[in-house]
Amino acid sequence: MRFEGTLNSWYGERGHGLVVPEQGGESLFVHVSAFPLDGQAPQEGERVSFEVVSRSDGSKQAVRLQRLSPFKVPVQLRAARTSSRPRPIGRRRRVTPLMWMVMGVMVLGLSATLWAPAGTAMAKQRTTAVNR
Repeated sequence: MRFEGTLNSWYGERGHGLVVPEQGGESLFVHVSAFPLDGQAPQEGERVSFEVVSRSDGSKQAVRLQRLSPFKVPVQLRAARTSSRPRPIGRRRRVTPLMWMVMGVMVLGLSATLWAPAGTAMAKQRTTAVNR
């Protein structure tokens, strides 16, 4: 059986909210997966149609939501339009094969510098042990 109600609260970062049925009763949990895949984010105050199922903990959940009418945000609450793509701060550089080679040579040089003192000390110990 389908019911109608209003999306009372929505927590976008968590992906869930509460629907208040028009017939009355307690608010129902609703997950983002219950909304149609139409590319529109759920909005508080939006009128919806839904079905109710019982969750494993005994509480009720709204599922298979349908939007009843396109929700329009009041003009006072609308944010200024911004482009969907952020402006690039600077041109992104690609790592070229030459840069990889330079980094490889630097790593080899650093590792040789760190290992060289240990290697020469071990060589000195071996020669003194052999000479004894």
